[in-house]
Amino acid sequence: MSREEKKIMRLSMGAHGLVHLYEGVLPPLIPLLMQEFSTDYFRLGLVVTVFSYAFGLGALPAGILADKIGPRRLVTLFLFGGGATASLIFPIDSLLVYGAVMGLLGAFCSLYHPASNTLISIGIRSPGHAFGIHGIAGSLGVAIVPILSAWIGSQAGWRTPHLVYGIAGIALAFYSLTLPRFPSPSRRRPSTTGDTPAPNSKSVDAFSLVLFFLSATALGLTYKGIMTFLPVYMGQNVGLADRFSAVTLGGTFATIALLSGAGGQYLSGRLVDRYPAERVYLGSVVLGSVFVFAMAVCRGWLLLVSAVLYAFFYFSVQPTQNYLVSRYLPSHRRGLGYGVLFLLTFGVGSTAAAVAGYLADRFGLESVFWAMGGCFLASAAMVTALLLRSAGAGNSPVGDTA
Repeated sequence: MSREEKKIMRLSMGAHGLVHLYEGVLPPLIPLLMQEFSTDYFRLGLVVTVFSYAFGLGALPAGILADKIGPRRLVTLFLFGGGATASLIFPIDSLLVYGAVMGLLGAFCSLYHPASNTLISIGIRSPGHAFGIHGIAGSLGVAIVPILSAWIGSQAGWRTPHLVYGIAGIALAFYSLTLPRFPSPSRRRPSTTGDTPAPNSKSVDAFSLVLFFLSATALGLTYKGIMTFLPVYMGQNVGLADRFSAVTLGGTFATIALLSGAGGQYLSGRLVDRYPAERVYLGSVVLGSVFVFAMAVCRGWLLLVSAVLYAFFYFSVQPTQNYLVSRYLPSHRRGLGYGVLFLLTFGVGSTAAAVAGYLADRFGLESVFWAMGGCFLASAAMVTALLLRSAGAGNSPVGDTA
């Protein structure tokens, strides 16, 4: 990698881990928040939904802006705005105000994924591998946040994790200013590094894009539904809650499970540069669905093993999704493509947080995993159709990089 590419990757990896710290700060604190605000799973699920709707809905305009003004500026805006907003949570003593500020934080976070993925797709010569490394950083953020938030919250109160992450965001924002103002994709000159040119906009396969985005939407529902209640579910069902704090226990076991997602990210990032991406995608979705259903019925150490394998296969889909966007769309439309992707996965997908909260209150936490397993199967059906269409058209992503 060139010096500029290394700086892009350092910034993207740090910011990707941070955005998932912001996203995942609440679920490990659910027992503390229920006590603080005298509330229930459904209302806390609504707070997660408010954050996630803002997180997702802002992705579409963010993607458009990334195409027009350049992605690095949006990453910097996310870091400064998100860091300042997270710090504002410290004095809050009302669930309503907390929900509103979390919504604002979600809006700043919405800038990140379309901007960063666009930056990688136009600024890195081997995007499949780069997306895998970038995904590892995000998976580590997702994995670390349950135990980190649970531990800090248990020791210093539920407000403190927000402040810690906010300060980290502001510090990283200053680092982002050391990168050059990357030109927007629409004005960037064609690569001279030997990369295969992106497909012409006239040859975009609209039906394949629809199938792809539907599959991603279904997976977005599973992500938000499972991640919202995974820490508390693990805390109640692994079997050691009588010896340790349920908050700390749930966060710890959720972190152990989610760490495997980094391995899935790395593996799929390597595979999509070598094998048809649709096949890699389908394998990850099908295997992930098996272990979601296993989580619904298993308890104790079997639950932990099922969660580890679920996380491995679920997070392995993300580099593949990012790669497929860069393959299906020309460079001057990738910001828009990533905006639509994250609008659907984080925006529409966020509906699952409130729905899962309702299911948990009405039928128990295990019902959340049965419902999310159904969404996995729906996604698998869409990816199967996408694979058959790709095979019928004779398309292969091998060597077809951004």
